[in-house]
Amino acid sequence: MKINTKIRYGLRMLIAIAQEERLVNTTKLSERMHVSPKYLRKLAGPLEKAGLIKSEQGIYGGYQLNMKPEDISMQRLMAAFNERLSLTDCVLGKKCDLKDSCLARNVWVMLEKTLQERFLPVTIHDILLNRVDKA
Repeated sequence: MKINTKIRYGLRMLIAIAQEERLVNTTKLSERMHVSPKYLRKLAGPLEKAGLIKSEQGIYGGYQLNMKPEDISMQRLMAAFNERLSLTDCVLGKKCDLKDSCLARNVWVMLEKTLQERFLPVTIHDILLNRVDKA
């Protein structure tokens, strides 16, 4: 399992914007994140459409959070990019002839449950306060 680039950089972008606590322009974000302004603008579209950030155009424009950091979870970030973490088709409930007898399925169900309970609820606020449980 690998988290794609949009999610990784989208998370970094949300953190950088939250740390500013005010309007931050693409140039400053680009320098801080070591990412091209063009890519940041590409990331901003889905984040803005999902209501996570808002933008102001113009010479003094930029981005800021559109909701409190404690309301922006990994789940919302994933949804903004139409991504879903799922490990196997059997966990998604797709047809599998071995569903009732496969002992490996329990491993995937446990991991899926861990993602749902521990990863997806993490918020930008948790990250800013370094309250992400590493255990």
